[in-house]
Amino acid sequence: MEMMMFMLVSAVAMLINPYAANPVSNDNLNHIIDLTEKYNRDLNERFFVEDVSDLADNGCGNNFFCKVNDILQKHAKNDNEKEIVRNLEIFIKKSDMDCKDVLKKVRPSEKEQPLPDLLGNLNKCIIRRYNPFEMDSTDKSFSDFYFCFKKIPC
Repeated sequence: MEMMMFMLVSAVAMLINPYAANPVSNDNLNHIIDLTEKYNRDLNERFFVEDVSDLADNGCGNNFFCKVNDILQKHAKNDNEKEIVRNLEIFIKKSDMDCKDVLKKVRPSEKEQPLPDLLGNLNKCIIRRYNPFEMDSTDKSFSDFYFCFKKIPC
């Protein structure tokens, strides 16, 4: 009798053991892991763009504006970004820039920068290009110029 009881307990233990050793697969958690990895890749692609600092530091020429337009066209997702691209395209068209030709001469940068830095360079170059004096942002005349530039055609 004891031997029979021992055999039954052993058999039950052997049947239960594989299930206890293997954790239950949770498809929802695996899906969350996949989604977070995809989201991280999307964030890196979305918020890091080609670095144009060297073009901004070298005079903010047509090559800068064409390159920024090219980058933003590829990354514009929300309404604000699309509005920037639309206005930049109007500026390029009115300035008679041939961006296809200009971009052939611009080498791609191997560095990346956050999208807000690119937009900061764009603002800096717009102000530099249309202001013959290099104004400092702490200067009162800078804020007057910016207001005039932004709101009223001067």
